[in-house]
Amino acid sequence: MRRPAPWSSFLLVGAILTAAYVWAPGLAGSGPLFNLLGLAPVVAILAGVRIHRPATRAPWWCFAAGMALFWLGDLYTYSYPKLLGREVPFPSLGDAAYIGVYPVLMAGLVALVRRRNPESDRAGVIDSVIMTLGLSLLSWVALIAPYLRDDSLGLVAKATSVAYPFGDVLLLAAAIRLAVDAGRRQAAFYLLAASIVALLVTDFLYGIAILHGTYDHQPVYDVGWVAFYLLFGAAALHPSMRGLQEPVTGHESRLTSLRLALLTAATLIAPVLELGYELGGGNPDLVVVIFASVVLFGFVVARMSGLVLQQQRSADRERTLGGAGSALVAATTRQEIGMAGEEAARRLAGEDASTLLARGGAGGGVAYNAGTRWSLAAAVLAELRAAAQQDAVALGEATCLALRLPEGRRRALVRSLGMRDELESFLIVAGTAVEQPPVRRALHGLGAQIGLALESAALTEEIHRRAGEGRLSALVQHSSDLIAVLGADGDVIYQSPSIERVLGYAPAETTVERLLPAGTRLLDSARPGETAIVETVLTHRDGTPHEFEVQLTNLLEDERVRGVVLNGRDVSERRAFERQLEHQAFHDPLTGLANRALFGERVRHAVARARREHGALAVLSIDLDDFKTINDGLGHAAGDAVLTEVAKRLATTVRASDTAARFGGDEFAVLLEDVAGAQEAADGAERLLAALAEPLAIDGKEILVRASLGISVAEGGDADELLRDADAAMHIAKRDGRGGYRLFEPDMHEGVLARLELRSDLQQAVAAEQLELYYQPVVRLADGEVSGLEALLRWNHPRRGMVGPDLFIPLAEEMGLIVEIGRWVLREGCRRAVQIQAEAGAPLTMAINLSVKQLQDAGIVQDVQAALKDSGLDPARLTLEITESVMMTDPDMVVERLYELKALGLRLAMDDFGTGYSSLSYLSRLPVDILKMDRSFLRAGASPQASGLATAVVALGSTLDLTVVAEGVEHAGQWERLRELGCDLGQGFFFARPMDAASTIALLRGGVPAR
Repeated sequence: MRRPAPWSSFLLVGAILTAAYVWAPGLAGSGPLFNLLGLAPVVAILAGVRIHRPATRAPWWCFAAGMALFWLGDLYTYSYPKLLGREVPFPSLGDAAYIGVYPVLMAGLVALVRRRNPESDRAGVIDSVIMTLGLSLLSWVALIAPYLRDDSLGLVAKATSVAYPFGDVLLLAAAIRLAVDAGRRQAAFYLLAASIVALLVTDFLYGIAILHGTYDHQPVYDVGWVAFYLLFGAAALHPSMRGLQEPVTGHESRLTSLRLALLTAATLIAPVLELGYELGGGNPDLVVVIFASVVLFGFVVARMSGLVLQQQRSADRERTLGGAGSALVAATTRQEIGMAGEEAARRLAGEDASTLLARGGAGGGVAYNAGTRWSLAAAVLAELRAAAQQDAVALGEATCLALRLPEGRRRALVRSLGMRDELESFLIVAGTAVEQPPVRRALHGLGAQIGLALESAALTEEIHRRAGEGRLSALVQHSSDLIAVLGADGDVIYQSPSIERVLGYAPAETTVERLLPAGTRLLDSARPGETAIVETVLTHRDGTPHEFEVQLTNLLEDERVRGVVLNGRDVSERRAFERQLEHQAFHDPLTGLANRALFGERVRHAVARARREHGALAVLSIDLDDFKTINDGLGHAAGDAVLTEVAKRLATTVRASDTAARFGGDEFAVLLEDVAGAQEAADGAERLLAALAEPLAIDGKEILVRASLGISVAEGGDADELLRDADAAMHIAKRDGRGGYRLFEPDMHEGVLARLELRSDLQQAVAAEQLELYYQPVVRLADGEVSGLEALLRWNHPRRGMVGPDLFIPLAEEMGLIVEIGRWVLREGCRRAVQIQAEAGAPLTMAINLSVKQLQDAGIVQDVQAALKDSGLDPARLTLEITESVMMTDPDMVVERLYELKALGLRLAMDDFGTGYSSLSYLSRLPVDILKMDRSFLRAGASPQASGLATAVVALGSTLDLTVVAEGVEHAGQWERLRELGCDLGQGFFFARPMDAASTIALLRGGVPAR
């Protein structure tokens, strides 16, 4: 909702207080309330100056001072009786304040007028003096003269009484000068004018009442003065007060009808007053003289008014002609000149006149009006030519109909605009205005201007035409295009010199066969007046072929040409570039194989062909295994070299009719056409896998590349479905062990869709707080007491329930979410460790797993520091677990990163130790504290070798002074066996299953060994 403007709020509040002053019980006639209203404009003026910041503030300071004097006079007048208990004497200090208002307000108005009118305005000054003198006679007769003749008043009292109406006259003079100036009229102007009018009228009526003894503190006089206060304050608060003093330059004072009426009324005030006195019984002869003088003055004013009107119309016509001249000069075409001429003629003749242009010769012509054109007969043009020799004529009825003139507009002025190319132009204006000589003279002048403009436009067109012909000749002489003209019989009529630069032949050697190898047969490509474009190959003199785009324009029927114009352009480079762009659009830039778009198109064509011929085809989807390891370990340059070599092997292994493609990254695809069935497709897949299995030599190193391959075989179906099914089979092959292939089966699609859905849900799992930590106790095998906990990540899916880490952790690694999830596990695990220790009342360690991706992340050390700091966990109570696979990426980086983590004061554990042997040689270099024996060594039915390895791991831990933790303890026999081997710690279902935080705290509080 918009807030009301300050000026309108000021008026509204003032009106309410005024109503209370007049009618409200207890407030009616209240002196303090009236004094409050008198002070309001002073505050409003000061506020308006501060809010709107006018460019010149001097007038407003004068207005504020004048209103302050008025308020002081009110304060004295209304407070004196209440303070002293008697009537206010006359004259008094209040009268001095009141009288001082007039010169101060007048000074402000004069300053405002000078600001608004920086240029001399002698006519405005004279007009304001006339009106002021006329109106001041009323004040003289009604107030000033009676006071001067009143012998009952003393000299001071008489001077004071006369000073009031005399001050009103001065203020009236300034107000009239402001009213007749050239400044802008906005809301503040009208509010200020209304305020001064309210003051002058109230003062005049108050003076009359005082003079005749009828004043008895009537509220109507107070309301008049309050209106003066409020309107003046509103003018200061209105935003337009800033524009009230904006200067206006270049304004010419005009004697308008309203101003002439005001001057007449002011001038007649004196004789009318005298006539009124004489009618009451004065001299009859004087009455006749005065009346005759008034009548004669009226006739003089009427005559002057006619002259003024005539002068204004003449000035309007001059302005119209001047504007028409500017518009005609600015017009650049015949149509623009005609429209500008029509508009100017309409302004000169008035809206009730019809204006149009005509042009033609002995055979007829056309008429133009408001952008519309129509044909005219030769007889109409002949009558217009005859009418142009006269001043204003009555056109024949048939001519009026042909010119589409409304009924009753037969009188017309026809003005010849000159002749060009044996065609004459006319300006026709029909209507009553053409009977007026000034209008006819103006229209003749306008016709002369239009004729000159048309002649100028014709000359300009001729100059441009000749310049254009010269420029065209120069362009043809130096053009790189082949421009030729062939006759109807196929002979070369003209050949541009450019043929020698382009094809090596001289123009005289040119034949139609060298321009159009297909001969005259192509000349039939374009019908008369039409254009056709053909593409052909033209041979250079040296035998080099060039691709040309030839435009044939059939101008055999054009008397200026009489031939077929050939415009040929060499497009060899453009066509080569287009072919290059087309190749780039449908081929992989690194390997040169087809890309996804081209492969999809080939599959669609193959499907359509197989459907027609009842054949079969297969799509193979190929994805390289562990390609990211090559990129990360050897660099992207080596990765690109591997991809290029893989592409070569695919391209050389498949048949010529097959298509190999790269979709991006390490994804490839192969289309096998015309296969006998699934077995032939499987044979092709085995050949591809065998070719890829051969070692690659990259930068002096041998690299073994394995791939997972999916096969989709069909005799028809949909191309997109074939690609989708092959991709689903490839994912199943990768899941089942990599390095092999799988044929698509219908149930695979559901598994892939489920995997895709799971990937999508995993992106929202962290934000939706679906991830949870479960905790499994780590027990001292010697006494069965809990020494620590391992935090295990679980996903509490809203529909699937609890999802195990073996399902979603690989997805998180593929999607790049594992670092974010690992960061959350660190924060939550450390926070819970502090909580569980506090609830259980025992110091415990918390083991948290780190993925390979986390360890490779540059911010892992800062993440661990932040988790420890935020939770307040003692670093000695935190154990970070890593797997042996971290040593397969960048051993030096791993060692450095582990030492940085170790420096934080925490402990490091090697998880699943013994499942791989790549890190055994680095074990002595790693700052690990704990070895976690893989659960496979304790599994039921484990081989003797596996049991022996368990003994070796425990012995290795003792030798290297490392704590050994056995995983997967599920029954008492395993516990006893591990104690006999001297194993330190163990965890497994025999002691406790993973549980949430609340269950873990309940178990620890029970004080019962977890077994």
